Amino acid sequence: MKISELISFLETQVPVSLQESYDNSGLQLGNTDQECRGVLLAIDITEAVLQEAVDLGCNAIFTHHPLLFHSLRRITSETYIERCVAFALKHDLVIYSAHTSLDNSSLGPNFYWARMMGLRNVQVLEPKSDYYFKVVTYAPLQDADAIRTALADAGAGMQGEYSGCSFSVDGEGRFTPSSDAHPHCGAPGEAHVEPETCIAVLVDRGRLSTVLSALRSAHPYEEPAIDVLPISYQSPEVGGGVIGDLPRPMTLKEIVDSMSAFQPVERVCHSRYDGHKVSRVAFCSGSGASLYKRAGRRGAELFITGEAKYNDFYDATDYTVLATYGHYESELMTQNILGDILSEKMGTFALHYSVNSANPVNYLERSNGK
Repeated sequence: MKISELISFLETQVPVSLQESYDNSGLQLGNTDQECRGVLLAIDITEAVLQEAVDLGCNAIFTHHPLLFHSLRRITSETYIERCVAFALKHDLVIYSAHTSLDNSSLGPNFYWARMMGLRNVQVLEPKSDYYFKVVTYAPLQDADAIRTALADAGAGMQGEYSGCSFSVDGEGRFTPSSDAHPHCGAPGEAHVEPETCIAVLVDRGRLSTVLSALRSAHPYEEPAIDVLPISYQSPEVGGGVIGDLPRPMTLKEIVDSMSAFQPVERVCHSRYDGHKVSRVAFCSGSGASLYKRAGRRGAELFITGEAKYNDFYDATDYTVLATYGHYESELMTQNILGDILSEKMGTFALHYSVNSANPVNYLERSNGK
């Protein structure tokens, strides 16, 4: 299959529209029209990872962190990012990154962690705002069912485990076509009253353009009335971090031991903690320390994330116990997540997990007595 087909499939599962405004998830570079010869999965793009892809015969690399986070003004050999771009272009590699688009998804690392830990009553810690819209249109009664079908087929009206959700109310539409108009009903220059149905559906940002296109195609009017209204609805499955209840009360050490069964945990930093057992916990992979207040206010007795600032460990004591175990370590699971999603489309025969993905943070171990 073409690489573009693989990317399209991934984006149906993890829409790019889920990313944060500061991010650059999605296609980084490369010709996606070429046939896919193999995919290498990694956390970051490095020169070693690019060479690994070439050695394996892969022409696509899917990562968690984007290579191009900031704009480039030149491509030289001065920085590793510029060298990576030049190398990838020279070898006709395609690079795709699912960063905060994956983080904010129910398929991402936060919900993965919750499932592996057996959390109950799981919800997003910080639901994503400005992501949902109410699309409202007005149509002749006889065309209403066809429009509802077109909206549902385009992905409108998805609410949890329910699809095709909409609300309708009948009324009267009034309009006067100009002499240059070609009205579906009524006559140019004459005021007209048409029995109509008002149809309202919920649409997420990722499907909005597709839904509007489908609506205009299905609507019989020359100039259909369409309202797109941003709403404050927040899904419990879309956003940053997770919060839930442990299957049983556990100490921090017991939690870390459980985590170690499915991801590397070499060292844990934490704020003041007296060893008590906790029942309600929150988690956010990567740099999620900004959520500790929200975690505490929602009843989390422990908040675990990848990294935090020095003063966060002081300030968090007023809200919850804060624990960190490394940015890289908390996101290493994204390789497996991306692999599981992509294998649904292409199987596992052409998927490779990078052996050169490495933590950019290194530690100097001091010998005892020296």
